[in-house]
Amino acid sequence: MLFRRTPSTVLAVALLASSALADGREPGSVLFYPYQGSVLGDVEDEEGEGPPVNQLAVAFPVFNVASVTNTRRDGGGETDVHFQYVNVDANTNPFLFANCSISDRVETLTPADMLSVLTSCHNGSFGASGYLMVSAMDPNQLDTYWSFNHLIGSEYVVTAGGGMFGLNALPFASPLPEGTNTDLDADGRRDFDGAEYEPIPDELYLDSFFGVLPSYLVLASLTGPEYLTNVDFVIFNDDEFQLSAQFAFACWCEVLLADVSGYFTAEGLATTPDDPAALDLDCNGVQDVDTGWAIVRPTIALSITSPNIVNPAVLGASYTVAQALFGGRVLWESTAKQTNGQFPN
Repeated sequence: MLFRRTPSTVLAVALLASSALADGREPGSVLFYPYQGSVLGDVEDEEGEGPPVNQLAVAFPVFNVASVTNTRRDGGGETDVHFQYVNVDANTNPFLFANCSISDRVETLTPADMLSVLTSCHNGSFGASGYLMVSAMDPNQLDTYWSFNHLIGSEYVVTAGGGMFGLNALPFASPLPEGTNTDLDADGRRDFDGAEYEPIPDELYLDSFFGVLPSYLVLASLTGPEYLTNVDFVIFNDDEFQLSAQFAFACWCEVLLADVSGYFTAEGLATTPDDPAALDLDCNGVQDVDTGWAIVRPTIALSITSPNIVNPAVLGASYTVAQALFGGRVLWESTAKQTNGQFPN
């Protein structure tokens, strides 16, 4: 069988090993998983037959496994963990308010314990997609969230094409003494305000993307389902030329970067003369692939039922599924933080 080498296949193979590298993180009391969902093979075939799939249709997901680990190993290291699956309607128009519901489960982790769950079994809303929050709870008190900065986690998505990519969970530590009730204002929410839990990054960074590869962006708004969250994108191509785009979504979204803006494509990036020092796949001094990076800057969350929120809290991740390349990572975070985030929102 002949194998035709194209820039995208060469790039996919070259990046395959690096895509498995994990981000360096520290344990927290709350873990954010950017994506949760599972269709377990219920994927439309090429003729369009079979049940419809969720927004991950292009990636053909088969199942999603989420894991959480308790790193405290001594005799007092038991904790409950509250799984809260945020489920968004598969066909939600990103310009309308989302039907954003929560399905939840409570599990117990003994010292040095680790739990992995198939989200389609563990989530009470089968076939849904969205994001997942896992929060430490006091095992000796009813419905009491506590400071327990010992949780780490990750997730894996396995696709029908035989590929698999992983994402680290994003941890949020509590600054309160261990074992302290974190709900300081007794509102039943986890506030990412620097008092209950660490604040949310002010803006996010997509460190790199490649115009010839289909990349996906996942964004979650910690403002509420009644809000339409607006974000600006500041995009730089490999010639340091600045471009811009805007996007709006409700609750949670997963979208092709190319659908956010044409500037995320090879054609959109090629707006200035190519830099010969950019990505050269043939080692001949000529650029073969247009690349770029982007800033994700939340601007305002709009609502007709609640006060608007300036600088809303947004978290996100990115992944690529293209031939031999399956890779994902959470977005980088700015040093500057903001305190508007809360969950449930």
